[in-house]
Amino acid sequence: MPSLTLCPELLPRELISLIESFGNVWAASPFRPKPAPHVVEHWSQLLYEWASAEDLPLFVRKHANNRGSVIVHDSGRSLVPCDNSPAHWAYVLASQGESPSLNDIKEFLRSDKIPVAMIQKTVEKPIAKYHCILAKKYNVNQYGWKLAHIEGVGLKTRTPISNVPLERLVAQFHSLMAPANMFVVPLEWAGIAELGPVICAIRHHNEQTTT
Repeated sequence: MPSLTLCPELLPRELISLIESFGNVWAASPFRPKPAPHVVEHWSQLLYEWASAEDLPLFVRKHANNRGSVIVHDSGRSLVPCDNSPAHWAYVLASQGESPSLNDIKEFLRSDKIPVAMIQKTVEKPIAKYHCILAKKYNVNQYGWKLAHIEGVGLKTRTPISNVPLERLVAQFHSLMAPANMFVVPLEWAGIAELGPVICAIRHHNEQTTT
């Protein structure tokens, strides 16, 4: 009986070129929805101001049955564990041309209008300060798309977020929330958004169109 062979570290060039070709075509395709450049730039500046405002919490995509709670970092900064919900919220708003101000963000936080979870578990509710669930109108999946990030947003550490260097958390916050770091593919093709050549093509296209 034949045995299963090991996957080669390098696949034939003709196979890789097919993925690269798709990435390049999709990156430039008019069918790929994306926020207007001036809106993307606004959000990047907004997130810089948000991260610089020490009285505002940072969203951190690393949770353990504590989404929406507030964790105090060693530096004194408030951190809110979350899933990908605030990224969906930001991308949909940006795609609709919405450019909130920092004061808007403060009001959204005060009135608990920024989603922190797709679904908040029963165990999370008693310890959470923020309870906003991702509404369908802000869920990219509801429009038939898969939301992906160009630069990864995973912390990839078992260190409690209260002990992770603050600058690393700030960088992750920007990566998570910035529409400039996001793109979509059709939901039924979700896995293709994780392929390196596709991500590289999107990154290169964005760099070419913003210079």
